[in-house]
Amino acid sequence: MNFSSIDFIIQKCRKLFLEKLKDYGLSWKLFHNYSIIDQVLIKVIRIKNIQSKGFQKIQKEKITDTYIDIVNYLIIILIKLDVYFISNFHKISHNDVIFIYNEKLKKIKNYIYVDKTSNKFSINFVLERISFLKRNREKILFKELEKFCFKILVEIIFLLRKNL
Repeated sequence: MNFSSIDFIIQKCRKLFLEKLKDYGLSWKLFHNYSIIDQVLIKVIRIKNIQSKGFQKIQKEKITDTYIDIVNYLIIILIKLDVYFISNFHKISHNDVIFIYNEKLKKIKNYIYVDKTSNKFSINFVLERISFLKRNREKILFKELEKFCFKILVEIIFLLRKNL
């Protein structure tokens, strides 16, 4: 795996996250984690549809943009898992969020360094994981959700790398 390409991907994700943070603020704080997972599911299905058709009708939004959206949605869930129990959750600042986002990116890179099985990843595999989360949402604890998000993030970054 070429880790300079991973750095490039991470920087693209970070840039878009910062732009959207500026535009939308911390509106995601109002959403339940599984509402965000629904957004991830929509994005995954979009990718599957584009791949099965072999083309996309809306040329303005590239498939790589959809992968980047998935990465950022999953990191938002991880941020929410980190700050949920903070008593001043409603007072969390943009700077706090950016700091946590950057910490999550570092952790993702560590996962990527450890995972050597990138050839097995497919959008179908990601869809299975997301579907499992949706089916078992009442049974999955915060720590398990965090692990799932990291695994899916690694898979999505590998898939994104293939599509660049």
